[in-house]
Amino acid sequence: MLEYIFNDRLFVTYTCPYVWFISASLVFVLETIIGIRAPYGRYNTNNSGVPVRLAWFIQECPCVFVTCYLLYTNWSSVSFTKFFILGLFLIHYFQRVFIYPMLIRGGKHSPYFTTILAFIFCALNSYAIAEELLAYHTYPKNYLFSLRALAGTILFFTGFILNLQSDAILRNLRKDDNDRGYKIPHGGLFEYVSGANFLAESLEWTGFAICAWTLPALAFAVFTWINTAFGRGIHHHQFYLEKFKDEYPKNRKAIIPFVL
Repeated sequence: MLEYIFNDRLFVTYTCPYVWFISASLVFVLETIIGIRAPYGRYNTNNSGVPVRLAWFIQECPCVFVTCYLLYTNWSSVSFTKFFILGLFLIHYFQRVFIYPMLIRGGKHSPYFTTILAFIFCALNSYAIAEELLAYHTYPKNYLFSLRALAGTILFFTGFILNLQSDAILRNLRKDDNDRGYKIPHGGLFEYVSGANFLAESLEWTGFAICAWTLPALAFAVFTWINTAFGRGIHHHQFYLEKFKDEYPKNRKAIIPFVL
């Protein structure tokens, strides 16, 4: 036990998942059951803090830089299987760090505290996922051709494509940076749920967790479903219902098509 505690790499790698599980439970109670809305994005009423493009870059960049650093330091022992699986993680975050912020139209500032928390989360989460996968996990030969790996990869890219589509639909509702109003989104998953982008991203990380088959990846997927899908998704659904009332599509659910 003492060896585990005083080994910093092991401690971070295997403690973070349990912290995410506990955090997800607290978030579920606070956001989903009690209904507290995290004060960022459309719920940041005073629009103060870090400019939205800069905030997205700052808070998400550890996922690229930390992961690439660990890939570099472990390069001599990185198999193609591990490189491929970690590549899925990097594909998402390369888009999130270097492309997505530049495409944002009219977003609100992100509170300083929220940006700092997100930066810390991304740094620890990417370290735990990459370190476990690169240094401790082993995969059988031809693992990428297994049903688990194939199913996970297909689900990941399905979520990734739907996420890009959902972001584009939301972005095109606004003309430019000066347009900060909200309109009813249509098309893609938005025909079924209000939180289409949140559902898509949750599918992404579920696929990644299936493919990677590690505890940190599973914890991240669970946290994404609880915090992003059920938390933000349900709040956005309530927001649309309050703002548009009778105009809003009656059959559209919050986050799970035809169910919730």
